[in-house]
Amino acid sequence: MKLRNSIGIVTALTVVSIAMPAMAADLVLYDALDFSAKVVEAFQAKTGLTVDVVEPGSTGETLGKIAAEGDNPQFDVLWLDGSAVMERMATDGVLQPIPAALFDNAKYTDLGKSLIPASRAYLPTGASATAIEVNTTKVPAEQTPESWKDLITFAGSVAAKDPNLSGPAYQWLAGFFQTNGIDAGKTLLTSMLTNKALSGLSSGGKVNSAVLTGDASVGINQDSAIFAKIAAGEPVIAVYASEGAVALPESLGIAANTQHLDAATKFITFATSAEGQAAMQDGDDTDFFFIPIIDGVAAKPGRKTDIAFIHLDDAVASAHEEEWKSWYRDNFVP
Repeated sequence: MKLRNSIGIVTALTVVSIAMPAMAADLVLYDALDFSAKVVEAFQAKTGLTVDVVEPGSTGETLGKIAAEGDNPQFDVLWLDGSAVMERMATDGVLQPIPAALFDNAKYTDLGKSLIPASRAYLPTGASATAIEVNTTKVPAEQTPESWKDLITFAGSVAAKDPNLSGPAYQWLAGFFQTNGIDAGKTLLTSMLTNKALSGLSSGGKVNSAVLTGDASVGINQDSAIFAKIAAGEPVIAVYASEGAVALPESLGIAANTQHLDAATKFITFATSAEGQAAMQDGDDTDFFFIPIIDGVAAKPGRKTDIAFIHLDDAVASAHEEEWKSWYRDNFVP
């Protein structure tokens, strides 16, 4: 989903072994999140277990690697932004249900509890949403958009991510159809996204760059990416569309064929502990600005948390994933 500058940077389809001994690691983690290396470091120091971190790139590239592995996926634990894609992989038999005890043991806030899927296909570790990113030096205050429909005014100057590459972008697209209706949503997007050079970007970082350079006046972006730029002093704000903000959980899943279930459950237990959540905030890139969903854990300064979330219908979103991604690619990607 984004470029990385933290420990664990890897090129496509390569493996990073963090403090890995000569013998095989206790756990293989596939991820597309900025903070995973920090969490793995803290987990290894606490437990003595070893983890291979595999970062193929974006969420889309990670999903592509898993698809290419077919009936023999090589990961034990998967950590991505989004709920619909995790639901789909559970339906396809790639993921197994999360053990009930892991949900019971996590000290979830009310938001965290609301993000637990009925299917138990994944376990949420944090949350964010999609917002409208506005360059305040380019857009006068009185012209600040308040809804998705307002972005028609900025047609030709709206930056957005390709949901075929970005997990958060697909969560947004599915939520956009849920809140606007599919046919009306397609019509609205066709009116908003009229510049393919801006509407088919591969990452939140590229949306940030387009908005900050002025190539785009506004962007459709994961709000944690926006708050990371706000914290860095950049002239942008996050606006939540009046139609509603669809929750984007950071989701942990367990491979159906894992031979390391004990290590996987220990890792998930750590990720939902206060110590694990602190490691998830030990940085300044996009994903570090998530909303904690464990009791007693505060968000990073400046991170908005009082959002009236709408929850995505994961079953509908996962059932239409290929169809809606293809439609977006055909219409908005160069």
